[in-house]
Amino acid sequence: MAVPNHTQSSPASFFALAPFMAAPACYILVPAFPMAVPCLQPPVEPAARTPSGAGLPAPLLALMRTEDGPFLANEVFSVPPTQALEPIDEVVPAAEWYAITRGRFIGVVNQFALAALAISGVAHNANKAYTTQVLALNAFNQALTWGGVQVV
Repeated sequence: MAVPNHTQSSPASFFALAPFMAAPACYILVPAFPMAVPCLQPPVEPAARTPSGAGLPAPLLALMRTEDGPFLANEVFSVPPTQALEPIDEVVPAAEWYAITRGRFIGVVNQFALAALAISGVAHNANKAYTTQVLALNAFNQALTWGGVQVV
């Protein structure tokens, strides 16, 4: 029995062996090394500017707060709040709540990505995950009372 020589076989001989497959209409040549190909794109006109906040949906993540008022959970602050944080109504209970007491911004949030953003790259950062909003608020408010919150 003769062994076929695969080094000299062509795509046509492959399709002769597998008649149920259709032969390709053309070949695509792929270079063995990267090539720079110029890409022409039509000019893009800038979008029309709208007034600040006009037509924007309500934010889904925490809100950045700096002014006085009732301070709520799931808000972040660029300066320490002047009074204790208050709980919010949870439509869907969060799996974890994070009390951020030292970071780029501080507060109590229910999103790990936001907590990680607050402490990423901050030396001696401080945050902790809690199973409920009340536990996270208690920890944050206690640190706030003792002067242990800091925006870096």
